[in-house]
Amino acid sequence: MQPTIDSLSLIDIGESVSVSCNISQGCFGLGTSSGKLLVYDGNSMLSCTELNSQISGIVTIGETLIAATTTNGLHAFSDSQLWTLEIESGCELISASDDYLLVTDGSEGVIRVQSDGKVRNREIIGEITDLKCSEFDDLTAISLANGTLIIIDNNGQIIHESTPPEDDAEKISCMAFRDGGILLVSRESLGMTLDDRFEDRIECWHPILGLIHTIELPSRATTILPTELGAMVGCIDGRLLSLEVGNNQIDELIKFDYSISNILECGKDFLVSTWFQIYRVTRGGEVLWSFEHSGFVTQMFSLDDGIVVVIGESPEGSNPAPVVLLDPDSIPHLPEDAKFDFEEIRRASSDFAGDLSQEEIALADAPPMAISETDDLMNALEEDLEIITEEPVVEVDLLEDLSSSARAINLPPIADAGEDRTVSADEDNTAIVLLDGSSSYDPDGTIESWAWQNEMDKVIGHTPQIKVKLLSGVHTFKLQVTDNRGASTTSMVTIRIQ
Repeated sequence: MQPTIDSLSLIDIGESVSVSCNISQGCFGLGTSSGKLLVYDGNSMLSCTELNSQISGIVTIGETLIAATTTNGLHAFSDSQLWTLEIESGCELISASDDYLLVTDGSEGVIRVQSDGKVRNREIIGEITDLKCSEFDDLTAISLANGTLIIIDNNGQIIHESTPPEDDAEKISCMAFRDGGILLVSRESLGMTLDDRFEDRIECWHPILGLIHTIELPSRATTILPTELGAMVGCIDGRLLSLEVGNNQIDELIKFDYSISNILECGKDFLVSTWFQIYRVTRGGEVLWSFEHSGFVTQMFSLDDGIVVVIGESPEGSNPAPVVLLDPDSIPHLPEDAKFDFEEIRRASSDFAGDLSQEEIALADAPPMAISETDDLMNALEEDLEIITEEPVVEVDLLEDLSSSARAINLPPIADAGEDRTVSADEDNTAIVLLDGSSSYDPDGTIESWAWQNEMDKVIGHTPQIKVKLLSGVHTFKLQVTDNRGASTTSMVTIRIQ
């Protein structure tokens, strides 16, 4: 059993945390689905601001904290509120550099906003799935639902654009900037065309030279952490991979049972979140400790003082999971149920070494007990002996015991979001698609709840089957099912509209 560490603090928010960010000097911000903007210093809440709309993102520019909402625009705060900016179609994604921020709205536009709240420009780009600003190089990477990659400069001009081939469908799963403006992009080919393109790959894009390198991956990447030597890549099948600049070799450090959601640097090691667990992993692939969160870990980041904030999402119908603060340098220990008192065993073995004592030897050498003494002993035993004849002999049904034990163990439900499909679009480049999760089942109980989520992790339905209207492109949906005893699993389905 792996060692674990204790949490520094558990912060009960009372609702789901949708977004978060590090601020400075040990402070961090949280945004909730109900519209609360919370600022904490450690486990002490400094402020709570009601924005009356779900918070879709929070970022910092210098000492300014900026929150984006789905229906109520942008709000900037320092010691007090600095400015607001109304965005009619709502904010979906937000990313910031050192002096400006980019926001995607509900009308497929990208808005460039200065740190003082003034809008510089707005461009119609398309259905955007991800947005990343480089902190120091004035570059922005944009991924579209149809698999297109766009890199723009500080003036909003497109400097590189990469579209999928017409005979294929692709998806960009994650992006990250390295120093020097090098962009790492995880791409997945969804089509059946056989060519020289890798099905799963990392592309390296130079701000001037464009695509400079491609590395094949054994599985789809779910998160990328740029490092001094290259990058760490977490995969959907639980692999943790190490990539080095100038080396085409990929080192697999370790493989977990579930998809990796976050990777952080922790000194010379890494913190990796997968499912409900956080692991500290060395560069050699050794697990130093693990910590179990009460929710599915969705967000994880380090504060300036080294404390790690971990945010988890509880299964549908469960109480919201608390925000956990961890000191990754805490001394690991074995869980309570894994401890064993070897000292007590040693004390017992020293008292009974196995040899006969002098009294035992003398009794063994003594003559047999006299007959009269034996009769007295038997009479004494008969006085205390009670023969029970009324109660029947109880037979143990081993199969029934095994069945009872099996019922005590809750098997998780089996989520089935259906097969990946390609659907023809109508004249308006849209199609209505039925998402069918009715094949999901629970082997030892019943499914109590269904939750369909889109690529933005927004819940769009709570029934086994839902209909969605989709634009041309590639769309991914996640189905989470929860059984009557609180266990849950997820399944993914990809729909291509052409």
